[in-house]
Amino acid sequence: MASQTLLVSIAIFITLFSSTAHSLTCKSPKLSGSQTYANCTDLSALGATLHFTYNATNSSISVAFSAAPPSNGWVAWGVNTAGGGMIGAQALIAYKHSDGKLAVDLYNLTSYGGIDPVKKLSVDTWDVSAEESSGAVTIYAGVKIPAKADNVSQVWQVGPVVSGKPGKHDMGKENLAAKSALPGTAASAVAPAPASGSGGNTTGGGSNKSGAASLMGERFSLGFYLTVILVMAGFLSM
Repeated sequence: MASQTLLVSIAIFITLFSSTAHSLTCKSPKLSGSQTYANCTDLSALGATLHFTYNATNSSISVAFSAAPPSNGWVAWGVNTAGGGMIGAQALIAYKHSDGKLAVDLYNLTSYGGIDPVKKLSVDTWDVSAEESSGAVTIYAGVKIPAKADNVSQVWQVGPVVSGKPGKHDMGKENLAAKSALPGTAASAVAPAPASGSGGNTTGGGSNKSGAASLMGERFSLGFYLTVILVMAGFLSM
């Protein structure tokens, strides 16, 4: 009887571990292309999704951010190394330009008023591109995160294009809630979940290596629990 109880306990333990280890998942379909991301999560507002891999070796994050814009509108994703919201964020905004092609511009968001694209952000970016599929726009990018930054936030948004430029977004509840801690950095923990996607044109220097270190925690934990199970099984067979 004791042996059966122990086996049931082990089974429950494994189930709980598996559920926790893969808690960061998302509902979006797989991204196109061959690049893979270690994690995927549904963001808290605007129906947005973030695929990402954090590379601790060079303190960078590779992302594929997806959201559905208004008709012929824009989507944006960015980071704020000071941990704030929109003001101070270094943003990537994707929308269809006058030639009808989808492209990504860089924006240093210094105010709520009119903004203009910049050639370079205060954080390095690379492999920046965008694609549209099934009504959603996905922004791909690699972003260098300052090594000592411990309060990095991410912001995201959708809005209209007015006179060929990104216009002001709505100020509804969902729009105002579109920010959170950036996952994978020193400010937050990461739980892996497989996903895939692709990158594109280069806009800055850096490395876009996968950063498999984010998976090491889960592999260590799984190995530890398997060891515990084997030890318990040995006792049961005695």
